[in-house]
Amino acid sequence: MTPYELSFIFLLIVLVYFIEHAVYAAGVFRGARDPGGDLSLSDESKKGDSTDGSLPFCTVLVCARDEERNIEKCLRSLEAINYPKDRLEVLIVDDKSTDRTPEILQTWKQRMPNLTVLRTGEEVLHLRGKVNALTQGMDAARGEFVMITDADSHVKPNWVREYLNYYEKNTGMVASVTLLDRKYFLDGVQSIDWSYGLGVSLASANLNVPLSVIGNNISVRKAAYENVGGYREIPFSITEDFALFQAIWKKEPWKVKFPVHPDLTVMSEPCPNFRAWWRQKHRWVKGGQGLKALGYFIVFIGLLSNLAMIAALFVLPLAAALLVIAIKWSADLLVILPVLARTRMNVLLKYFPIYEIYQALFVFSMPVMIAQKNVKWKGRVYRH
Repeated sequence: MTPYELSFIFLLIVLVYFIEHAVYAAGVFRGARDPGGDLSLSDESKKGDSTDGSLPFCTVLVCARDEERNIEKCLRSLEAINYPKDRLEVLIVDDKSTDRTPEILQTWKQRMPNLTVLRTGEEVLHLRGKVNALTQGMDAARGEFVMITDADSHVKPNWVREYLNYYEKNTGMVASVTLLDRKYFLDGVQSIDWSYGLGVSLASANLNVPLSVIGNNISVRKAAYENVGGYREIPFSITEDFALFQAIWKKEPWKVKFPVHPDLTVMSEPCPNFRAWWRQKHRWVKGGQGLKALGYFIVFIGLLSNLAMIAALFVLPLAAALLVIAIKWSADLLVILPVLARTRMNVLLKYFPIYEIYQALFVFSMPVMIAQKNVKWKGRVYRH
């Protein structure tokens, strides 16, 4: 095959990828529109923390397992939520922690009158690990709306109020974007990776193509959760957020929204080392095998474009290779730029060139992750 023919094939691949991302950009901008929900709160109601009986009762649900390093930062952010304390229940499910997490939670109960702590009971049926903790937490939650985050995450003060703004009478779930705290350089690379992945997910949802959500930043109407049978009726998945999202999406009359807004942005801890990163990605890759044909096609185009970008440096003339890379990078920025702008995290752009290399190298690890059967997560092993 001549260099001209190879150049044509490689350029065709990345042009398809670019067109796909131009469509995604429209979905991201849809996610940035005004909420327009039935529960949209007036400017006056957003001020202060005075009691307002007209506000719906809400639950913030967090499952914690061996989180002594992170739980207090999470609790401080939950304590600072700008919502009347008598209308907000903070429910922490201690998932059989073996470190100081239970002790820390008991101390915080004295400080937060609206904090309730549960400890998970025995696992039954297919309810294993975090799914079991979430099920017991949802059973106990008294809120009409349940906002869910993780113990290694922290939320913005207006997080609960902003979520309520997006609920209409048939809205069953609203999800948003999570980015990562940064201490080291590679933390920023991981964070921009999340901005891209969740940008694609929110864009697809807003274009009526359900892919996934991130479980540390979702909210659900409890009536919708109960209507799909909860986790007891949803087939077990190691990515429980994906399973619940798909169940509510498919169930009439419920709708799912995926906006991006500064007040909805949750910040989480990055993976501290390669082993933790591998286990996190492995869990997501295995959980993502539940995607439908269109989802697989989207993943395939992404993998092909990354492979094309790498191969172009070795098999194409320099000018053609640089053009392939420029188109690929421009396509990714169509998603990343509006997400970072809307979350006010443009500082992450400095990590973008390294992220592109990181993303391309990740492609080569995916076959190994798919072949690896046992998923290790939070001290538990799941065969998938």
